[in-house]
Amino acid sequence: MKRWAAVLLLTVPAWGEPLTLAQALAAVDKLSPAVQEARLRTLEQESRALVERSGLGPQLNVSIGGSYQTTNLQGIGLTFPGVPSRIGPYGVFDARPRVTQTVLDLSMMSRWRAARERTGQLDAEAGTVAERTREAVIELYLQALMAESQARAGAARVETAGTVLAQTRDAEQAGTANKLDLARAAQVRESEQARLVLLRRDRDSVITLLKRTIGMGQGPAIELVEVQAREMGAVSLSQALELRPEIRALWAKQRSLTEEKRAAQRERWPKVGAFGDYGVLGQSPVNAVSTYTVGGSLNVPVWTSGRIENGIKAAQFRLDQWEQEKRSMELQVEQELVDARQNREAAAEALKSASKATKEAREALELARLRYGAGLATNLDVVTAQGNLAETEEQEIRTRYEGLLAGARLARAGGDVMAFVR
Repeated sequence: MKRWAAVLLLTVPAWGEPLTLAQALAAVDKLSPAVQEARLRTLEQESRALVERSGLGPQLNVSIGGSYQTTNLQGIGLTFPGVPSRIGPYGVFDARPRVTQTVLDLSMMSRWRAARERTGQLDAEAGTVAERTREAVIELYLQALMAESQARAGAARVETAGTVLAQTRDAEQAGTANKLDLARAAQVRESEQARLVLLRRDRDSVITLLKRTIGMGQGPAIELVEVQAREMGAVSLSQALELRPEIRALWAKQRSLTEEKRAAQRERWPKVGAFGDYGVLGQSPVNAVSTYTVGGSLNVPVWTSGRIENGIKAAQFRLDQWEQEKRSMELQVEQELVDARQNREAAAEALKSASKATKEAREALELARLRYGAGLATNLDVVTAQGNLAETEEQEIRTRYEGLLAGARLARAGGDVMAFVR
């Protein structure tokens, strides 16, 4: 399905080809630079976690060296009559592989686990970026549709104003209208034309921003497809807290901080290691003989001048900060849910009244035109009716798309913005 959506989107930039909201949202995963950058941060952290884990495995190094040196025999307790205390210079050749292995380092193990949890945190944060980008795309898509609806309504008003102007011009020639009526009608016609130009400009501006947010080039024009309102099931706070990627990132962060504190505490514990090497040693590669070393190490911290204690305190403070961050996030999610529900309900109620108002304003304009043509009303009545129609149409269009946007925000607050288009 994702592959199909990506291939389909590659054909979208053809002139005037439709771009549905579902296709635009599918394209976000493939094309959005913000989403791709967030995912690359996750991959980077995954590599960092593997670096931490590699410290727990065996390490093999090969060294080859040659040098000339002198030795002080007296300094190491070797004195012989007639033999100088310092001998040399003589050549030394040493070549050997060396293996080291961490046997016990619980602090390092906790640091690896913390890095692994940070990978999960960044993965959830990448999901958050994707959700926010999809929400932005939905908002811009709806804004573009609203601007297109306003432009269509504006074009219809320009046509109506032109008809009224022609009617007034005929009446003026017939002597039933005066120059003032003609000037009013001409002024309304030009005002509606200027408004239409600005509405089309706003529509084109929103579409360019929509393309950029998706990750598309500006390229040729695209055609947007109308979005229908959808019934969405109730979303509880507990469901939202379970589904929101921000919450998943927050819990991954808590697990990472817990491991960081455990790593700080385990700095007090002994560390055990093993090492060994085998190679050749001599004055030159020709007369070198084989030697080996096998050993182990035990490192026990006795006095660290407060380093371990303060590291533990710092880790605990970070956990305390996380508790406040969690509380803030829960309050934010609850507020977003309530706000989205209220906005959607208010928009639904307002749309009913706005639709009725537009219908009545359209009928009032038609009646004013008929009465003016019959000589029962003045041109001022027609101009007033035109202004009322423009105002009610703007309100109806704005209210309709505010309701759709509230539905999208409710889906986002519930943790799955794609539910808006399913």
